[in-house]
Amino acid sequence: MDGGCAAEICGCDFQSEIDAASLAGGGRVVVPPGRHITGSLLLKSNVELHLSEGAVLVGSCAAKDYIAFKPRCSEGDLLGIVMADGATNVAITGKGEIFGDGRKWLHGKGAKPSPEGQRPRGIVFKDCKGVRLADFTLRDAACWGCVFHCCDGVTVRRVKIDSHANWNNDGFDIEAKNVLIEDCVVDSGDDAYVLKSNNWDFEVENVIVRNCIGRSTCNVFRLGTASPGTMRNILFENCRAEASERVFLDAEGNDWFADYRKKCWAGATDGQQSLSAIAVECVDGGVVSNIVFRGIDARNTLVPIFVRGGTRRNRGNGIPPNDKHILSDVLIENVTAKAESFVASSITGVEGCRPKNVVLRNVRVACKGGGETTQERTRPVPEFPGSYPESRMFKCMLPAYGLYVRHVGGMRLENAVFTLQGGTSDERNAVVRD
Repeated sequence: MDGGCAAEICGCDFQSEIDAASLAGGGRVVVPPGRHITGSLLLKSNVELHLSEGAVLVGSCAAKDYIAFKPRCSEGDLLGIVMADGATNVAITGKGEIFGDGRKWLHGKGAKPSPEGQRPRGIVFKDCKGVRLADFTLRDAACWGCVFHCCDGVTVRRVKIDSHANWNNDGFDIEAKNVLIEDCVVDSGDDAYVLKSNNWDFEVENVIVRNCIGRSTCNVFRLGTASPGTMRNILFENCRAEASERVFLDAEGNDWFADYRKKCWAGATDGQQSLSAIAVECVDGGVVSNIVFRGIDARNTLVPIFVRGGTRRNRGNGIPPNDKHILSDVLIENVTAKAESFVASSITGVEGCRPKNVVLRNVRVACKGGGETTQERTRPVPEFPGSYPESRMFKCMLPAYGLYVRHVGGMRLENAVFTLQGGTSDERNAVVRD
């Protein structure tokens, strides 16, 4: 959908209606059918914003129309079309749409995006309690899709995110506790469902993502990269990971990600693939523990499983010196996947952060054969302890075609089978423990 901007003016003052409902103790503000250009709408406690079927909230393309939240610890300012700060019992419901008009925010040429903090997200909730989202569609934000920053008590059902309009088009960015996301569909240009822990004093915990579909040109279900804080008690269950159905074209009209995949992931071919289906990363001095992926069906992914402990950053001032940098208790079970790259799945750590107690149970991966090279079986795999965590970070194919394991303190493979796709062969072993 193409969005206008200055030529269209919102016919309703939704912010005044929200403010009035809040002063009255709460209520529902209805967005009627039609297109409504708006800057930031600030939700207040006990207010539900209901998007009627046929209603489209179109994000303004003027920076002056947006509010900028400055979180305690984050990756820059948070701007959004619908926002809430410190609110309790807030909701967005209905079968309408929030349209970010994100291509209007493309600046620069080629692979140079404008800074994330200067582009509005679709939805931002900061320091809120009791957030409910249901049934609407969020389309083409200028940056991340839906952000929960330091929130407690989040329920999301039947929401669709379809966002390929700009760089950093994540789906859900989850830095919250007591979260349930179910029956949702995300098709995103960046990570689809991603948990982060930027704050040392806020624990991201008790998060359930179930019965969801994720499509991405990057990682589908991810913990990290931002990980100086704590992420624990996380469950992804009965979900499907797929490649995106759309592509992002940069300011010059190029599908930059297609060239990136073929250049950086050995064996990647034409067509859409996600980079990783499952990614668990603890690289910034924090704690990642009690993580479960259960019942995951991964299709069209370059690398099905990527688990990484690293030392990109150390925790900053104010953290006790005996605080542990921990990646532990990761269970990946009942997973079927087809890998579309010679780069194997990997579970690796470094001195200072070794994954511990990792279990792969009832995992079946059909691997891309044809990576026959004796050199890859004998070449030392670089450590790269401080590098950005990504499934191709070692800059080589890895000495296994199925699973490569290094610097792991306690791991079990229970009925974990890595086979070659029909008609292919590979000189490397299926599993290598270094």
